[in-house]
Amino acid sequence: MTQPLLERSQRERPLAEPVDVVVVGGGLSGLVAAGAVQQAGRSVRLIEAAEVLGGRMTGQRLVLAGTALQGSSPWVDLGGQWVGPTQTRVLALLDRHGIRRFASPHTGDTVLVFGGSRCTFAGFFQGFPEGQPPAVPSADWADAMAALEQFQALVAQLPVGHPHHHPAAAALDRQSFQHWIDAHTHTPFAAWYFAYFCRAVGFLGPAEPAQVSLLHVLWGQRTAPQGEHPEQELLHGGAGQLPPLLKAQLGEGVVRLGEPVRAIEQHASPPGNRAAAALDHPVVVHTDRARHTCRAVIVAMPPAMAARLAFTPELPADRLELQRAMPMGACAKVLLVYGRPWWRQLGLSGIAIGDRPTVELCADSSDPESGCGVLAAFVAGHRYRRWAALEEGERRQAVLADLAAYLGPQARTPLAYVAKDWPAVPHVGGAFAGWMPPGLWTRCGDALRRPHGRVFWAGTEVAERWPGFFEGAVRSGEEAAAAVLEQLATGS
Repeated sequence: MTQPLLERSQRERPLAEPVDVVVVGGGLSGLVAAGAVQQAGRSVRLIEAAEVLGGRMTGQRLVLAGTALQGSSPWVDLGGQWVGPTQTRVLALLDRHGIRRFASPHTGDTVLVFGGSRCTFAGFFQGFPEGQPPAVPSADWADAMAALEQFQALVAQLPVGHPHHHPAAAALDRQSFQHWIDAHTHTPFAAWYFAYFCRAVGFLGPAEPAQVSLLHVLWGQRTAPQGEHPEQELLHGGAGQLPPLLKAQLGEGVVRLGEPVRAIEQHASPPGNRAAAALDHPVVVHTDRARHTCRAVIVAMPPAMAARLAFTPELPADRLELQRAMPMGACAKVLLVYGRPWWRQLGLSGIAIGDRPTVELCADSSDPESGCGVLAAFVAGHRYRRWAALEEGERRQAVLADLAAYLGPQARTPLAYVAKDWPAVPHVGGAFAGWMPPGLWTRCGDALRRPHGRVFWAGTEVAERWPGFFEGAVRSGEEAAAAVLEQLATGS
């Protein structure tokens, strides 16, 4: 596909002060990349299309006026919220900025609703079981566990890095996850068990099993395993406080908000753009407000969002296909705030899962320092598509009805209800992350990280470890910065 040519008006926009590196995208990965470039002594500019930083790492404080908790201001994370013990790079970043953590509230029983029946059990059922099994028929549970053993055997065959060069990659990539589920499960519960995992875990979009490559699911579990407890801790004050701290560290004048990038031009030697040539800055980043000349660019955007940019020279065919064919996850996150975490008095952990029509997962996200109860509920995959088509009041009632079925009637009366419809957010387009449909890894996997001349790629989707999580965003930002700095040092 031919990229659109630059409009004349774009070529005539004001020329900004040149810098060594321009970072396109102000999410966590872009902020980390910009900081690493700056700390190495290079000049950098970060350009973000939205009016706020953070991308999928964002939150807010709620003032609960007119209630018994008047003046209280609990935080809610509208995007990602959890971190785990082996996510070493993001933990180090949080520690450097003095952001304290606390254990995710898991005390009490987990609720499972399936096929119209409700049960409780001691354990955390985030795709893979811990503790006692739920009270489902023994044949159903045995079916799920037998399939899980086969699934884990396939996972163990894959490398930790990107999977598409593995000898079995092509065969695994041709299948959808649903194809594997159909072949290896024999009960509705076992089939749902794996489908739920596909919709609940960060590196999977979320996506429906019929949409996503089996190779992608296996690789994600290999490199971002649930067994390493990625939901072990939450952050006092929320994850959304980190992007402003990273911006402040960059200093004045580095970050430009509300300035969508439209095109990136690279000029050979001698460059066609004389202004860039004279300053030895052969790359021009065109935005709605200016032309930014630089020596290298880091595009810290999901592939689906990078598809909106025009490139000169044009991107190779595999990168173009990757950007067209790697969609963002379909997920809305709903935060519900109560005067206290009342479910604990019922002996419940606040974690609930099941085949309800709207909410398939909710979790206790209450900060013990606020005293409020906070539930995070997720509407994902086909459930999201149905929910998004409803009127606002109907959306709310659908969420509250499912939470009441899981936890009890008190769920219907929150003090605050905040919904973040991620696919509707401009410049983001979905959450948790982008995902690979069948065949895309083996056709286009090399294009995920391969630089395009002086253009380098970052973002949690690019990471070889913990993709779809904060940790993946930090790692990819650091790695892209290191690659750029090496290129600048060698003068290539």
